[in-house]
Amino acid sequence: MKFYRLWVFAFMLKFIGSAWDASYHFRYLFEKYSIPHLVNFAGFALGAFLLFKEWRRLQYMDGFSRNLTTIGYVLFLIGIPLDFSYHIAYGIDLTTWSPTHFVYYVATGIMIIGVWRGYSVYNNEQLPVWKSMHTWFAMFFIECLVFPNMQQENGAISYDQYIHGRSIASKEILAIISDPESQIFGGIPPWLYPCYSVLTVSLFTVFAIRIFRSYSIPIAATALYIGWRFIGKIIFFAVGYPTSYVPMTLLFIPLFYLIIKKYSWFAGLMGSLIYFLSLFTIHKTGLLITPPVEIALLIPVLVIGISVPLIVPPTKKASMITEQQSFHIK
Repeated sequence: MKFYRLWVFAFMLKFIGSAWDASYHFRYLFEKYSIPHLVNFAGFALGAFLLFKEWRRLQYMDGFSRNLTTIGYVLFLIGIPLDFSYHIAYGIDLTTWSPTHFVYYVATGIMIIGVWRGYSVYNNEQLPVWKSMHTWFAMFFIECLVFPNMQQENGAISYDQYIHGRSIASKEILAIISDPESQIFGGIPPWLYPCYSVLTVSLFTVFAIRIFRSYSIPIAATALYIGWRFIGKIIFFAVGYPTSYVPMTLLFIPLFYLIIKKYSWFAGLMGSLIYFLSLFTIHKTGLLITPPVEIALLIPVLVIGISVPLIVPPTKKASMITEQQSFHIK
């Protein structure tokens, strides 16, 4: 299991580097060799080393999982010059929603799925449980899915600090965040934040439940993600870095799938309803500084919440692999 623990450590470095990078760029301008980038690259390099060992000799992954992970790595490498070119052409900004950034997200997601599948094949005789590394890989995957939202989550707090004269951003960044419509929120309409959150977390939850036959893995992974976000927020605050709103209400989505197992559409309805109403209440009462949200968005949020479990097809197997694909260590 040391091999997959090292993968968890590699993805954790990427997790830390990405969160740090999101905070970093709300204080400083873009730098190719910033410490957050180096931490992220350290995780990337460790994973590349582990993957290289599997290309020399298959030991802990099956061929398909190794190849899938490799596709993610190749795509990520392609994304690096594309992203630099994009910034050269369109300038430095604070957005996480650029096309080239989505190349990174897709590539990282493929990496995680490849390694996660390899772990499932390697442990195909054990039922997936939340106490296993399944929860870690699920957490990394959900972080990859919702990472674009950190622009709004960091931006809301940074702009509030700016308008109250308490900004900790550099002069260069202050010039950028003075216009929240074009930079902090990237001109992103308010409906995108809650709708994207419900869509991605619902898809993640439904697929995890139907593939692993486990209601505990998605809720444990979401709780773990939120916990690490809180730890990051505390650390960033302590060292004087920009902090972000922690999307704690996301937990309601997998929670209601756990509570209401018989009717998945109703679980989707209730999870998205409570997620949105709690987010809206926090925003309106000023309990925490959240991204902008309007009550009219409740309707599309509920439509998404109900639709996902109805659209996602059921699976016949109780794991990510079939018996014919099982991988035996020689």
